[in-house]
Amino acid sequence: MGGLLSGASSIFGSSPKVSIAPIIGAPDKVATELTQALVAAGAARNLTLMPGASASSDYILRGYLLANPDRNGAKVSYIWDVTDAKGTKVTRVSGEQTVSKGSRSNPWSGVDSTVIRSIAGKTASQLAAELPGGRSASSTPVAASAPAATAATAAAARPAPKPQGVLVAPVSGAPGDGRRSLTTALKKKLYKDGIKLANGTTSNVYTVKGIVKLTDASGGKQKIHIDWQVLAPNGRRLGTVSQQNIIPKGSLNGPWGAIADAAAGAAADGIIKLLPKSS
Repeated sequence: MGGLLSGASSIFGSSPKVSIAPIIGAPDKVATELTQALVAAGAARNLTLMPGASASSDYILRGYLLANPDRNGAKVSYIWDVTDAKGTKVTRVSGEQTVSKGSRSNPWSGVDSTVIRSIAGKTASQLAAELPGGRSASSTPVAASAPAATAATAAAARPAPKPQGVLVAPVSGAPGDGRRSLTTALKKKLYKDGIKLANGTTSNVYTVKGIVKLTDASGGKQKIHIDWQVLAPNGRRLGTVSQQNIIPKGSLNGPWGAIADAAAGAAADGIIKLLPKSS
């Protein structure tokens, strides 16, 4: 049977081989189960997904997950970057998964096997559509969506003067290149969503200030907390969009890459909701 399957594989096209790098942002149990689910989901779409590094791989898959509280439970945002053997970026796939369970203090608590399999299926379907040799699985439709919106703690806003735009101040407290990459990622996301951006010389603007705090956690981990404060032109705080996650200690001391895009993308919807519609 093995020889027959091997022959069929060569007839219908080779299976792209993809190594799965350690997943960043998710608890170890979730990351381990998701890696296994990706292997199974890939097999149904003619993708050979393999945990860990392999010299025979055509591509490397690097993923970042972010869980945020939601009104009905939680939402998990995910971004996957695919590079070839030389490290050149090939594609990026992303999406979100709604979780009906979970607490505000620990949104990961509602992420069970059903949720993990759903994320793996969506991811594998997107990869199959992007990589040569992949094919879709009829049982799992391709479902790409925008990164999850974070919960925003909004203060009741009094009438504000018509703004000249929104100023994204440089992020403070971020290690590595987070100050630059987080600030740039949020600017790009807000601009893409139709928000008029202002520079530092413009007066009468709304301001978004990002503040990053890292604290040590057990097991060689760190807790990252990001507050995005939205300020009116008079300096009054309109509200704060907060994000938090557990990451491997020191993993953000260098380039943030996809992590900056994921964090900014997840925060943008909440920030926009705090801004008057005329912004």
